[in-house]
Amino acid sequence: MSPKIEHILNCAMIILRESGDQGLTMRKVAETADMSLSNVQYYFKTKELLVGALLEGFLLDYAESMQLLSFSDKHNSEKKLILLTLHILNDVESSDCSVVFKEIWAIAERNSAVKKAVDDYYKKLYEMLFEALKKAAPENCQNQKVDNAVAILLPFIEGYCITSSNLKLTPKNLAEQLALILNKLLS
Repeated sequence: MSPKIEHILNCAMIILRESGDQGLTMRKVAETADMSLSNVQYYFKTKELLVGALLEGFLLDYAESMQLLSFSDKHNSEKKLILLTLHILNDVESSDCSVVFKEIWAIAERNSAVKKAVDDYYKKLYEMLFEALKKAAPENCQNQKVDNAVAILLPFIEGYCITSSNLKLTPKNLAEQLALILNKLLS
């Protein structure tokens, strides 16, 4: 990614964080990036393309963090699931998702291009979670069981993204509970 594109995306993220959906305009991004509007539009013709690039950045960051997660052969499936869910919960807490995704969802409700970008994001995230769970699942676990587990895990992650600050369980305790549920689904 070019430094200019990265700079534009960082500025857009700052605006989303501070001013929300209503504050995210191409003009405001250009102003914050200290660039001309036409220069920003050279890289991102529309706000929708800019939001799509923000989502793609989240997905790439998430994919990189998932690749860094490795399991030892000595870990049983329950331990692998605890490590996986703890990794996911810690990643959600450390990212901008709780602020940014609320705003992106708001934009998607009114804009079909952003809705498509969000849908594409979730399809890719679903695939990544499927692969991660497949690696953590008990041996010879059927794909249908993994598919069912992802169908539970993905909405949980998104809900956790919004509610984590109000939960009484620590991420570690929650990861252990979630791993028990996933292990039951996968076994």
